[in-house]
Amino acid sequence: MLDNLDTAVLGCDLDGRLVLFNNAARELLGAVLDVPVAQWPRRLGVVDEQGRPAEPDDVPLVRALRGDHVRDAELVLARDGEAPRTFRVRGRPVSDGTLATVIALHDVTLEARAARLKECELRISERLSKPEPADTVIADAVALLGDLLGWSATEFWTVDQVGQVLRRTTCWSDGSAMPCDLPDQLTEGEGLPGMAWQSSDSQWAADLHTDPHAARQSTDWGDLRGALAVPIPSGSATLGVLVCYSSTRETPDDMRTAVLTGIAAHFGELLERRRAEQATVELDRTRDEYIALVGHELRTPLTSIQSYTDAMRDDPGMDPGERAQMLEVMHRNTMRVHALIAKLLDVAGMRSGHIALQPRRIDLAAVVREAADTARIPGATVTVEVNAADQVLVDGDPHRLRHVVDELLRNALTWAPDGSTVGVNLHADDHTTVLAVSNTGARIPADDRAHVFELFFRTGNTTHPGAGLGLTLARAVVERHGGAITVSEPEEAATTFTVRLPTHHRPRDGGP
Repeated sequence: MLDNLDTAVLGCDLDGRLVLFNNAARELLGAVLDVPVAQWPRRLGVVDEQGRPAEPDDVPLVRALRGDHVRDAELVLARDGEAPRTFRVRGRPVSDGTLATVIALHDVTLEARAARLKECELRISERLSKPEPADTVIADAVALLGDLLGWSATEFWTVDQVGQVLRRTTCWSDGSAMPCDLPDQLTEGEGLPGMAWQSSDSQWAADLHTDPHAARQSTDWGDLRGALAVPIPSGSATLGVLVCYSSTRETPDDMRTAVLTGIAAHFGELLERRRAEQATVELDRTRDEYIALVGHELRTPLTSIQSYTDAMRDDPGMDPGERAQMLEVMHRNTMRVHALIAKLLDVAGMRSGHIALQPRRIDLAAVVREAADTARIPGATVTVEVNAADQVLVDGDPHRLRHVVDELLRNALTWAPDGSTVGVNLHADDHTTVLAVSNTGARIPADDRAHVFELFFRTGNTTHPGAGLGLTLARAVVERHGGAITVSEPEEAATTFTVRLPTHHRPRDGGP
C-alpha cells in the first residue's frame, strides 16, 4: 500500500536507523537511506528560509526523531546541481516495539513556487510604483526578483533605440554568479536576451553550457546552468529584456513563464508611465513658456515696429536721416520676428515629420571640422579643439546635422570662460556614432538640467539673449535621425552635450 503512494513515508527506530520506507522515499533519498537520520540534513542539502544550510536540530526529520509532533512543517532540499524542492512534513512518535517515529514527506514544490511567485509579483509591483528615479526603482526591483525567487543572478537589458542593440542597465548577483562580468552589449538575436528581443517571446535555456543561443553570448558560464529571458513589452514593441539565471539545470514550466511575463509587463508599464509623465510635464511647461514668449519675444519687437510706423505716419515731413534710422530699427526687429517664427516652424515641422530629411552617406567628421572652423574667431580667448577620426561615415542630412553641431558649439562658446577650451569629440562603432561637445563654464543648475531641451526654456541664471529654441531644434533633428541627445550631470567637471546617432539611418515615423 505504501509503495503505491506518491508521498514519501519513512519509519525510524529508537537508534535513528531507517527500518521502513516506500518507493517514493527510495526515489527521493537514494543513498542517504543507508546513513543515520541525524546526518541527513547535511547529505540532503536541507536549507532554511534564507537558503543557508539548516541547523540539524531545526530540521523536521530530526525533530520528529526526537519525539516531537511535527505537522505541516516545511522542508527545502537544495542539492548541488538540482533545483530546490519543497516538502510538507508530518511526523509523530509511535510505539509498536520496532518503530519509534513515522514521517511523511509530501512534495509541494509547485504550490510553494506558486505562492512565492505571487508574493514576488505583488512586491515588485509595489516597488515599481514608487516615485523615485526609474533607474533606481528598476535596480531595486531586479534585485528583489532575484532574492525572493532564489535566482543566482538577475539582469535588466534596455533596447538602445539609437544603436539598435541591447545594453545591460542593471545586474544583481547573489555573489556566486558572474553574468554581470559578461559583455554588456548584444545585437538582436545574440544570446538568450537577444533571442527574447528578436522573437518578442520568452526564452528558456535548460543548460547554458550546451544551449547554442547562450554560446553566442559567452562560452564560459561558470557555475550558472539554467536561465529564463523575458521581453519587456510596450504594445507591439520591446523596450528591454529581463533575464534570470540559476545555478541548476532548469526545466521550462508554464507557471514561472507566465508570472515572469506578468512581472515584465509591470516593468514596461513603469517605463511607459514615466515617459507619459515627462511628456505631460513638458507640455505644461511649453504652454506656460509659449505665453511668456508671446508676451515678450514677439510683443517687444512688434511694439517697436508699431511705434516707429505710427511716428512716421504722424510726421510726413520727418527728417530723412531720422526716418532712415527708424526704418533700420524696424527692419532689424522684423528680421528678429521672422527668425523666431522660422525657428518655431522648424521645430514644429521636425517634431511632426512634416519637414523631410534628405539623408545620404556623409562624413560627419568633415561636417564637425567645418563647423569648428566657422566657430573659431581670430583673437578669441576660447579655443575649439576637435578630436575625431579622419573619417566618420553616417547616414544623415548634412544640412540638418550641421545645424546641430553649430548649435552645440554656439552654446558651449557662450558659456566657456576666457582662456578655456571647448572640446569636440567624435567616435563611432558598427552601431552608434557619438558626438560630445564640452565646456568648463558655469554648470547647469540641477533643477534646470531636465528642461534644457524643452521648447522656450532658458536657464534661470542666464543673461545671454535667445528664445530657448536652439537646443529644442537640435534635439528634434537628432531624434528624426533616430538618435538621442543628453547633457551631463551637474556635478561633473565639464558640461557635456552628447549626441548618439545610428551609424546607419533608420528614420522615425513622420517622414523620410
